Amino acid sequence: MSIRQSIAALLIGLLGSVLIWVVAPYNNFILANAFISDDFIPVAAVGLILLLVLGINPLLHFVVPRLRLTFPQLALIFGILLVASITPSQGGLRHFLYPVGATPLYVSQDQGLSRAYKTLDPPAALFPERLGYGNSVPASESFVDELPAGESIPWGKWVAPTIAWAGFFVPYWLMLTAMAVIVLPYWRDTERQPFPLLEAQRALIEDTQSGALPPAMTRPLFWLGFGTVFFLHLLRGLSQYYPTGVPAIPLDFKMWQFFTEPPFRNLPQYVKTFQIHFLFLGIAYFMPNRVGLSIWFFQIVYAVFIMYGVSYTPMFHAGVVTDHRLGAWVAIPLCIVWFGRAHWWGVLKSVFTPAVDDEQLRRKVAGTALLAGAMGVWCWLLWVGVPWWWAMGLIVAMFLFALGMTRIVAETGVPLMAPSSQYVGTLVNLLPLTWRTAAGVYFSGIVGIVVGHLNRVCAMTMVCHAIGLDRHAKPRTHLRLAGLFFGLILLGCVVGGFVQLTYTYHYSETLNHEMSAMGRWGDGYFRWMAEGPLRQFLDGQSGTQPYNQVGHIAFGAALAVFLLVMCQRSARWPIHPVPLLFVGNWYAHRIWFSVLLGWALKMTILQLGGARGYKVGRDLFLGIMIGEVASVMLWAVVAALVAAAGGEYQVVAILPF
Repeated sequence: MSIRQSIAALLIGLLGSVLIWVVAPYNNFILANAFISDDFIPVAAVGLILLLVLGINPLLHFVVPRLRLTFPQLALIFGILLVASITPSQGGLRHFLYPVGATPLYVSQDQGLSRAYKTLDPPAALFPERLGYGNSVPASESFVDELPAGESIPWGKWVAPTIAWAGFFVPYWLMLTAMAVIVLPYWRDTERQPFPLLEAQRALIEDTQSGALPPAMTRPLFWLGFGTVFFLHLLRGLSQYYPTGVPAIPLDFKMWQFFTEPPFRNLPQYVKTFQIHFLFLGIAYFMPNRVGLSIWFFQIVYAVFIMYGVSYTPMFHAGVVTDHRLGAWVAIPLCIVWFGRAHWWGVLKSVFTPAVDDEQLRRKVAGTALLAGAMGVWCWLLWVGVPWWWAMGLIVAMFLFALGMTRIVAETGVPLMAPSSQYVGTLVNLLPLTWRTAAGVYFSGIVGIVVGHLNRVCAMTMVCHAIGLDRHAKPRTHLRLAGLFFGLILLGCVVGGFVQLTYTYHYSETLNHEMSAMGRWGDGYFRWMAEGPLRQFLDGQSGTQPYNQVGHIAFGAALAVFLLVMCQRSARWPIHPVPLLFVGNWYAHRIWFSVLLGWALKMTILQLGGARGYKVGRDLFLGIMIGEVASVMLWAVVAALVAAAGGEYQVVAILPF
């Protein structure tokens, strides 16, 4: 790719990024529409790529062939758009901008909360106004309740919080960017991880030298899958706008009437009611067979476990499933590091030795960035009052949960998943009360939100996919891309923060008047995960559970290690441990049935058509996936246009957000 082509691709990618940073928060929070930047195949990014691939590039192919975008250019543009989707909502600003701005107001109104913050004594720079009961906090009031007419946004109040929180997030994202550079070549080339979602993303921008469209989009099966799913969701959306005139074909199933007798009435609700999501049905086709099997298998096994526990064990606590998951979240990333210990040791040695080739240079730069990022986070945690050894534990947690999240996507391709924000708090509650401090408890809750909810759009995972789109990229190219993407994350925070502050000060509720705008959902988690444990600690509550929680965490870890070892020993072993990382959680409840359907269709095609049939079917299932993503984009645009015209728009919920 020439310098001119690189500059053109960079400018197109940056233009698309600005659109995402401006449009996504308006769509997500002001319209309260279906989210468009909140998973690993973000609707806004895919929509813009489809615009280039299906609209602009074919036109250039016939009119000005020399200006047609090549595969390396499209890979760079798509990578930029993927990374731009990290910060505007779920991956960053949704969970921190509103809570930071609202805290001074809440503290001024709640004497108990004021006492808790007085004991904590956080640095004043973390919040836009001074914390204290009864304080006058006009900037926070107008942030929560809307800016009074004629007043301007108090930008000056946000300078100190921006700098203060940047001290945490800049090194944190540096850590995750470096980790992506470290693991991608090793997992792809040595461990041969399938990266099914990356394969699907790459298929959208494959080389078009021989034609105007990528190869997959020239085949009838792609358009059959795309058209079928798009038509189903078209009917669904029209039926919401015209309920008496357009019938919708139901895609959800309610099975309560079949589970009314004991013990089956105690089956979890997700077994009794489920919905087909074609994005997950399609991605199941690209998964390794035992991964697809394990995702739905574990959901059924744990549903039966809960049913019998509730029915026949008086002291049964459903939280043990979360503990099993937590054990797997600790064990699997540690095992990943252990199995790849030679690679990680090589990265560490490269930091302190001269680089003799490009591969060693990649390891040296990425390893140095990882250590620098970890040191930066550690220093920030010390600054806010967390004990040094506690801060080290939190950094290990951030490392392990990002690694585990990226491994989920690398092995399963599931684009919508995240750890629970409770995990860090659960580990904290296992410590003796005498070891805990107010700052340790409070900022552990904040780290819990980071490793949990922010990892739904994990920066490590997204950067890993962005630099992996071009499989022929050299080590130096990976480093240049990683530097570009790291800068893009920071730019997204600045631009996105400016945009969202503007929206928040001018909109106190959504346009349909159904909820408050911007961040009450993320704000609730901030109060629950950070302030709640702080109050419990100050009241002398331990937070321990009335059952053997350590035993259940250990069981989950042991089960994960056993399954991982069996997978390492035999390629024929049918059950994979990675689905343990999300067994029984909110996301798995909503996708397991779609994965079951996709897995069953794949196995049927393999049985009837073999490898050739599987290869042909890839186009169909890719079309199914993209048809659903395009449907989300269509109804998001329709809602925005109807709202702009002053009409009553409908939120067409297609994906499980």
